[in-house]
Amino acid sequence: MTSREPLPPINYGALGKALLPMAETLLPQWLPGGHRRGPEYVCGSVAGGKGRSFSVNVITGKWSDFAANDKKLTGGDLVGLYGAIHGLENWEAALELADQFGLHDIAGIVKRGKDVAAPRPPPSAPVATASAQPDKERWTPIVPVPPHAAQPTFWHYERKNPVHRAAYRVDGDLFGFVVRFIDSSGRKVTMPYVYASSDRDGSQKWQWRGWEEPRPLFYPSGQQPGARTVIVVEGEIKAEVLQALLDAHAPGIYCVVSWPNGSKSWRMADWSWLAASTVLLWPDCDSKRVQLTKQQRQECGGDEARLAEAMALQPFMAAREQPGMAAMLGIGALLRDTHGCAVSMLPCEPPGVLPDGWDARDAIEVDGWGFDEVMAFFARATVLTASTPSPPPPPPGPPPPASDGPADAGGDDEDDGIPTWLEPFYDFKRRSWRVSRSLVIAALENDPKLQGCLGRNLLSSRIDVLKPWPWPHGEAGALSRDADLMLGDYFTSRYGIPSISRPSLYEAMETVASKCRFHPVRQYLEGLQHDEKPRLDSWLIYVIGEKPETLTESMTRYLRLVGRFWLLGMVYRVMQPGCKFDYCPVLEGKGGLRKTTMVEALASTDWYSATPFDVGKGKEGQEQVQGVWCYELGELAGFGKAAIQLIKAFISEKVDRYRAAYARDVEAFPRQCVMVGTTNEKTYLRDRTGNRRFWPIPVRHQINTDWIVRNRDQLFAEAMAFYRKGERYAPTPQEEAELFVPRQELRMVETTVQSELLRLLTRDPDGTESGKVINNLAEFVTLGQLTKALGADPAKSGAGLDREVAGWMEAEGWERCKKQINGVRAWGYLRPRDWPPESRQDDEEEFVQASHGSQVDAPRAPAAPAPARNQGPHDQWGADDEPF
Repeated sequence: MTSREPLPPINYGALGKALLPMAETLLPQWLPGGHRRGPEYVCGSVAGGKGRSFSVNVITGKWSDFAANDKKLTGGDLVGLYGAIHGLENWEAALELADQFGLHDIAGIVKRGKDVAAPRPPPSAPVATASAQPDKERWTPIVPVPPHAAQPTFWHYERKNPVHRAAYRVDGDLFGFVVRFIDSSGRKVTMPYVYASSDRDGSQKWQWRGWEEPRPLFYPSGQQPGARTVIVVEGEIKAEVLQALLDAHAPGIYCVVSWPNGSKSWRMADWSWLAASTVLLWPDCDSKRVQLTKQQRQECGGDEARLAEAMALQPFMAAREQPGMAAMLGIGALLRDTHGCAVSMLPCEPPGVLPDGWDARDAIEVDGWGFDEVMAFFARATVLTASTPSPPPPPPGPPPPASDGPADAGGDDEDDGIPTWLEPFYDFKRRSWRVSRSLVIAALENDPKLQGCLGRNLLSSRIDVLKPWPWPHGEAGALSRDADLMLGDYFTSRYGIPSISRPSLYEAMETVASKCRFHPVRQYLEGLQHDEKPRLDSWLIYVIGEKPETLTESMTRYLRLVGRFWLLGMVYRVMQPGCKFDYCPVLEGKGGLRKTTMVEALASTDWYSATPFDVGKGKEGQEQVQGVWCYELGELAGFGKAAIQLIKAFISEKVDRYRAAYARDVEAFPRQCVMVGTTNEKTYLRDRTGNRRFWPIPVRHQINTDWIVRNRDQLFAEAMAFYRKGERYAPTPQEEAELFVPRQELRMVETTVQSELLRLLTRDPDGTESGKVINNLAEFVTLGQLTKALGADPAKSGAGLDREVAGWMEAEGWERCKKQINGVRAWGYLRPRDWPPESRQDDEEEFVQASHGSQVDAPRAPAAPAPARNQGPHDQWGADDEPF
């Protein structure tokens, strides 16, 4: 007998690699009924079918059956997969595959004869014999639930943590519950939970099964409608949301009603409960498309992307055939024709106009409808006339048995299943979520209802909500303290995601907001268009009720500059945060002249604040000015000398540096606001240094804030135009000395010491000891001589008196220097050239007289609250938009 050489080993690895390029074609043939999901082909089991328990990586060939109890049901290549499908050993699978695809050389297999078997068809799923199924115990619901029934536990062997429970309760009687879960794929599963009796032994307990027909209706109010108007909606949750809104504003008027198991099960409900009622039908606005034909699906070759693209090109189903509308038409016809109800249909937009499935809950929680909007919607209802056909009867035959499994969610909201963008965060093997900050970021960026909700406000350096959240009271505006909690609740109710820690939620919100930065004031300014009419130099004089004839020439020039620089400073501060603008316009005048209203009108309510703070207390003041364009310092006259000094320093700051609440480090916040002061007094400056920061604006008449509101956009449009040209926004040293300093001097609070010093140094010499030294002829005086002339003991004089005397002397022009006196060089003050100031009193009177004028121009501030439109100087001056 001739011996044969042993056959070479089969190269399974090379054969598996050779099959990989054909994986996308082979897998739908080997495992029919599955679909592509990312890099994997998924199906129900090793026999194929719908589901996700069996997964094959199309790129690597690795596969596994997560639902199998046999741990061996995994593999690393398509050869092993073929063997598992057909029950073959690896070498048998390799032989067949090499024969089918001519891969003998690659696999190292000797080619067999012509009687090679044809490719095997995919095996059919095993069919269990009838004898293998034990008799199933049947349970019959008991309605209403008897008083002796145990409390429901809502425990389910597979589904955990129900996200909603709807109690079917009528006039005190409980009929059962409908409970919503989120399954492992993210799909909503709605299951009835009833108290039932065993047909086998009569025992009673709570069971996961449905009611017998006819099924009860769902009343969120727990009461029969009686004389109330009935509103029929599809789904328990939206019924509760709508009932809560209606009861909050019109209790006892409306009764919202729904039924179990969604649009396909409306015939199984007991609609006789609504006999003789007035009924409004609120259908879901569905936008379902015509299904693909079998030929169209075959042309797509099982490619999920091609199937989705083809489906998107399909036309919408007719409006009357949409599931929500079809159900309501059937219910309405039944109530009208059989139960004697007066039925009206609420309007529903055509398919494609609103998001698919838009309903009452979306109107209230997403679109922000309140009671008034719902009432206006009810007013658009049209009577369901007899021309509307009754629904076709159900097909003949025995009624379908009540299911003990999960019921359809009833079309109560969004599409079922996990969105593609959430799949990376779900462990299909362990059937659990990988909860992390990345999951929250993905949801905020991809969920249609969360996209674009958050942004970083560069004015306030905080997170803002840019559009309403998809939950009640989730208004746009500043981020509320409970927003992270509500977001976590939304994830649980929408996707079944378990609790996420607050730090992860908030950090994700910060991350997403930081990618969407915006500056509300810059956006406002950049969107303005100037009409080329000049207003910037004249607006301030006009709105405070003055005109050139009531002012001196210097006062007119001064107010023109203040009005111009004020608005330009506001523009520069937001366009170039931290720029130098250490000035503070101060509105002076009696109460009731709209000084505060003027500041708010200029900045707008959103960007204005007057909240008092302690300027010397930590970071309180720095925090208060964040997010503000104009900050009002009210009642400047009430601040003491020390506080005024702190205010001067605060106004001069260009950058606020502090550690914000919960921040890790000290941060820099470039100043973006302009300070504006208000006071009822005429004198409020208590120190002679640093007063250049304050720009006094005397107000004698009621301020024309209505004109400011009407012309605000054009004022800032002109200021923005000047900003783009690089115009200056602060006075020159010459303008300060000529126009600003005299106004600031008049606001100085004069003390008795200062008044006495002026008297002493302007008096004629007399025979007294101090009169011989301190008089209008003195060329050089010392601090001790002045202190003694004031009646104080120079040896006991305090630092406060010394500072006040020295400050006044320097402010009046007396130069501090050393001079020889009686052989000793002593410090003192040298007489200025124009002393005594002969024109001092005349200048003050001239300004006051010229500013206030004669009796014709006397102040006309209203004693009562200000009228809607200013009367007086404004009407005498000319056109509203052309004050000069």
